[in-house]
Amino acid sequence: MAAQDDMGVEARSASTFAHAFREATDQRGLSLERITYHLRRRGHDLSAATLSYWRTGRSVPQRSASIAALGALEEILGVDRGSLASLVPPRPVRTAAEGRSTVRAERFIKRADLISEMITSLGLSWDTGFEYLSIHDRVSIGRDGTLDSHIVSNLLRCTRDGVDRLPSWYGHDDARSYPFISAEVNCRIGEVREGPNVPLIVAEMLLPRAMNVGEVIFLQYRYGAAGQTMPTYDWNRGCVAPLRDGYLEVEFHPQALPVTAEEFVEVGSEERAVPLPVTDRALRRYKRDFGPGVWGMRWDWSPGTLAPIRTTE
Repeated sequence: MAAQDDMGVEARSASTFAHAFREATDQRGLSLERITYHLRRRGHDLSAATLSYWRTGRSVPQRSASIAALGALEEILGVDRGSLASLVPPRPVRTAAEGRSTVRAERFIKRADLISEMITSLGLSWDTGFEYLSIHDRVSIGRDGTLDSHIVSNLLRCTRDGVDRLPSWYGHDDARSYPFISAEVNCRIGEVREGPNVPLIVAEMLLPRAMNVGEVIFLQYRYGAAGQTMPTYDWNRGCVAPLRDGYLEVEFHPQALPVTAEEFVEVGSEERAVPLPVTDRALRRYKRDFGPGVWGMRWDWSPGTLAPIRTTE
């Protein structure tokens, strides 16, 4: 039920959040019922019982719906943006001894061995020091079926003190393309490694400052590829750790809409695919609490739909 919102966190962490939340609600002078009313007007359906649990430290917000509501809650209470979200403790990580085996990246990420070598050369590792609260991908496909742009928006929470950088990688299926990564919000590009004879790039993503445990940061960056010679027929994301909140939007040129599309999920050795209707210019899918695994969409066009791909040759 809604009130039982992720029990089992450390009492001190719950107490820290509870103290800040209790002070904010007391200062604002709103009842919990009134706060739930304002939350519902903003599209967040949380019960007064859940908020009461947060006030007393009996639980903290850790479900996707609860995390998503924190921004609206901070606005309603008139506190600084992120002041409550930064106090939510990271989700407890189960060890192999607790019955969860380590997931190897190569099961879910193409060219994982090479990416691992390139990440290591930057002095980084797969363990980024962050928990991914949400990843939103917005992909734009051009008139000729090639990738125009891919904007990634991440909400991350730090899981260890002092983290000031993390790796980002992007590869393309077109062997003749030149992939790139550009920073947009709350980050900049540091050192870069390019794959030997393969369209792959790994970049050091530098943060504005060193982060501390529990701090939350929003990052946005852009993927792209120059010199493409073939259309893009799919997109997928490999998740080596659980992803709380994932959103994918693929937008097509109005004169190059696909005729068929489907969403697919790969978990272990099994793949499940579901047909998607093409009703407008974009395909949109949302996934909650997914992973480890692969999640994506693929599509196809009728013959003659796509414009010729221009090359410099």
